[in-house]
This record gives sequence, structure tokens and C-alpha cells, in this order.
Amino acid sequence: MEPILTGRSAGPESDVSHPAGTWLSGLVLAAVLWLLSSAVTAAGSDDFVAAGNGEGVDAVLIIDSSGSMKETDPRRLRVAAARMFISLLAGQDRVGVISFSDAGYPVAHLTPATEANRSQLFAAVDKVSALGAYTNLHAALETGRRMLAEEGGEGRRRMLLLMSDGRMDTGDFDQDQRLTAVIEQDMIGELRAAGIEVYTLAFTEASDMPLLRTIASGTGAISRLASNDRELHRVFSTLFESAKQPDMLPIAGGEFMVDEAIEEVTVVASKNTPGSEIKLVMPDERIIRPDVAGPAVRWFQSERFDMITIEKPPAGTWRLVSDSEDNRAYVVTNMRLEGRLGDADSDPAIGEPMQASAWLEQAGETIKAAEILDHTEFRMQITPPEGEPRHLSLQAGADADPGHFLQSFEFTRPGSHRIRLIASSQTFQREKSLFIEVPPLPEGEAPPPDPVTAEEPDPEPESESEPEAEAEPEPEPEPQAEPEPEPEPQAMREEIIDPEPEAEQDSGLNLNLGLILGLFILVNVLIGSAVGGFLWWRRRRARKAAAQDGEDAETADDEGPDKG
Repeated sequence: MEPILTGRSAGPESDVSHPAGTWLSGLVLAAVLWLLSSAVTAAGSDDFVAAGNGEGVDAVLIIDSSGSMKETDPRRLRVAAARMFISLLAGQDRVGVISFSDAGYPVAHLTPATEANRSQLFAAVDKVSALGAYTNLHAALETGRRMLAEEGGEGRRRMLLLMSDGRMDTGDFDQDQRLTAVIEQDMIGELRAAGIEVYTLAFTEASDMPLLRTIASGTGAISRLASNDRELHRVFSTLFESAKQPDMLPIAGGEFMVDEAIEEVTVVASKNTPGSEIKLVMPDERIIRPDVAGPAVRWFQSERFDMITIEKPPAGTWRLVSDSEDNRAYVVTNMRLEGRLGDADSDPAIGEPMQASAWLEQAGETIKAAEILDHTEFRMQITPPEGEPRHLSLQAGADADPGHFLQSFEFTRPGSHRIRLIASSQTFQREKSLFIEVPPLPEGEAPPPDPVTAEEPDPEPESESEPEAEAEPEPEPEPQAEPEPEPEPQAMREEIIDPEPEAEQDSGLNLNLGLILGLFILVNVLIGSAVGGFLWWRRRRARKAAAQDGEDAETADDEGPDKG
């Protein structure tokens, strides 16, 4: 793999890292998310089949062009986001672009997302302005639905990506209410029946988040809020993972394992500090940086994240040096991890049992070899909208379904959940992210207890009970032998049982004493400085006056005889 470290630049694409203004920064973001998935084709590879989805995708980007976007999106992040998504897709995918305000206006019809067409699609999203007077979400969805109905292909996955900063606004309140009801009661069902998933992206909390979430969950998609550029690439990586389900490698402590079956790896490294340095350390300890990357490496830089694609990476443990732990590694491989949640005919519900299933595939066939599966661990991580992730192990299924590993679980809260399925052994690792939207419980119905709390009790109560046991009078012989210090164990017991008020009093007392002492010292220093300065000034003035008197006396003596 010697060409990786040739000292050559990353090639023409590296121009996107040049600080040349808005257009280039948007292109950087587009390129960054392109690397965010290994489902993206290499440059010029138009017949590449995206990882995780053999069929092509017909995606329509519906971008808000209302005048309020000047305030909520002054840097036109929605345009950069659209470019990102286009760059994520492969040559067999197609993209359309719609601008909407009072109505929906097609800017680009479904166009293959090939390398040759990307400039044309980027130009289309650049045309989206912020001059509209209204925000007609109904018209936006209807225009997108018609484009897919008239131009979409059979057997292809169909999706709309709706980006907006507002809520239904036609200038007529009654009309707004009527169209909102039409979306909720009719249009969502029609979109779902047509197999159209609607991913919604809000640029501000002032957006109609409940409506956007209802649209997304009702069509089997997800909704996200991205109010700044730091969140944007993370949101779009989530949307892409949900839509295309690319193969991934788990990254732990900055390390990830590459095996012989991996043909290409794409690392997306986030930056907590804008412009911080990113580098990759190969298994043989050689270092890859933007300034030492050969033709086998494509490196794109931006303030918030870098994307690095490596063709035919050498097997072994790689290390990513970054100041963030929110990183991704997407791969092209012929050994893939597949997963499924529940049944196709059942919807997720709080408190209802659900089953996760995971299996490995090679060349489209489920791997059943015991010599592989017996040494492979399957596990899952459930991340709710709020709270800590839950970790579960998957167990081998019944003999009738060899190669599949299962685990039952329940959702305990509504919202969008991320399910990470992970398969790992000593020689390889794979990860797959699945997303599912859980609807809220009917009004008045109590949610089930959180399984995290039930399975793993909070250790804090135990630590509190131990001091209470230690504070019991019985195990302490000293108070019995010496009656005088009896008040001390009582005071100690009160301090242990309720330490916070005493700590607050002590800290407050120490703070007050420290403040008084500090003020006292400061005042004395000021007074001492003032007195010392005054005395010094008086002494200097006295010396100066004495010297002047002496000079006057000498002058008088010299002049006396002349006057006589």
C-alpha cells in the first residue's frame, strides 16, 4: 500500500478545502458527507451500487425559499446540505430539486447522481432563493409526490427530503388550518401507500416540529433539527444511514479494524474545535495526513469535519487522531452485516415486545459456517431521543433459521431511536445503523418502567446507605467507652445522612470568611500604599525645598560684594 504515503496532494478535489468563500465551503460540506458513507461511488464510477441498497433511490430535495430563511439560514446552509446529500448518492440514484414558498416550483427533474451530473444538480440547488412570501408545506409535499409519481421508476426506493424553517403559512389562517388537517388526515396516508418516505429537516425550533415529526413517522422516515453547521453533517449522516443503510465499522477509542474483505473505507472525522488537525495512523504506524496522501487516498477538509476515503486499505487496526469521538467509518465490502427490527406488518409501540435480528452475508448469502459464527459476538445498542443508550447481546436463533441472531426488547419512550447492530470477532468487525420512530402513547396511558433503571439500578442509593450503616451507634465502641464524646457521633451521623446542607453551609461560610479577609487585606494594601506614597512625596518635597534654599543662599553670597 506504498502509494498512500507518496507526499502527493489529494488531487483536484482538494481544492474544496481552499477558504474561497461560500460556494467552496458548501462544496466542502458536500464532499464531506460524500465520504460520510462508503455508499458513495469513487470518482467516475457511475455504475457503482451503493452499499446497503442494491436498488437505486429516487430522491427529491424540497427546499424552503421563503423570506424568513434570510434570518434563520443566513449562511444558506440548506443549499450546502442539499449538495451534501447529492454527493452521498451513487450513479444509479436519481435526484430532483424543488423550491417552495407559496407553491412548489420544480428546479431540476429526476437526474442520475453521476459525477458528470453533479455540477448540474449543484447549480439547481444554488438557484433556490429566499424571496418567497409564504411557507406552503402542503404544496411542497404535493409537488414532490407528483414528481415521483410521474418520473419515478418501478422497484426503486422513493423518498422526499423536506427542509424548512417554519410552519404552514399561506397568508390565510383558516386555509392554514385546513391544509394542515389535509396533510395529517389524508396526505400522509397517500404518501405511505405510494411507498414514499418523507424525511424532514428543520433549521430552527420555530418550525412546526410536531407536524414535521408526524409527516416523517407516518411515512416510515425520521425527522431531525439542525440549527447550526456543526449539527448539519451529523444530521445528514443520520438521514443517509437511515435511507441507504451502508455498511460501517465500529470506532472505539479512535480505533477501528480493517479486514481483508474490505475494498474501500471512508472515515468521517468530526472536529470539536474548528480547523483542528485530523490524521490517520495505519497498522504499520505510518501516518496519513492531507499533505502526505497518494492516489489511493481522497481527503476533503472543512472547519467542522474531514472525510478520508482509502481504496484497498491494508488489513489491521487503524487509529484516528481527532478531538471528537463522534466519528464514522463506512466501508465497501463483500461481507456485510444485515439487520431487521420487528415484522414488516407491525408498527413499533411503547411497551410492546419487539425483536431485533442480525446476520452476516457474503455474496448475498447468509453466512452459516460455525467456524465463523462461533467466534463472532453480536450485540446491539439502543439510543433513545433522551437518556443513556441501552446495550444488549444477541443470541443464536432457532435451528430453522441458522445464522440469525436475535434479541427481544421494548421501547419505553416515544421519538426517533437509533439501533446500532454490531458483529465483532478477533479478525473483523461490522456495524449497521437502523432508525425507527416510536409514536407516543394515547393520552392518559402510563408508560412502562425504563428497562435501564430496572435492569441496572442506580448505584447512588447504595453509596448513601453504607454511610448510614457505618453511622449506627452499635458498631462504634468508642462512644460507649467514653460517654463525653457522645455528641460527636451524633454530629457525624447527621453530616453523613444529609451532607449537602452542611457542605453548602461550610462552603458559604468559607466563601464569606474568604471574601471578608480578602477585602480586609485589599483595603489595608490600598491604605498602606496611599500613606506610603504621601510620606514619600512629603520627604521628596522637603529635600527639594532644602536644596533650593541652599542654592538661593549661595547666590546671595556671590552677589553681595558686587552690590556693595
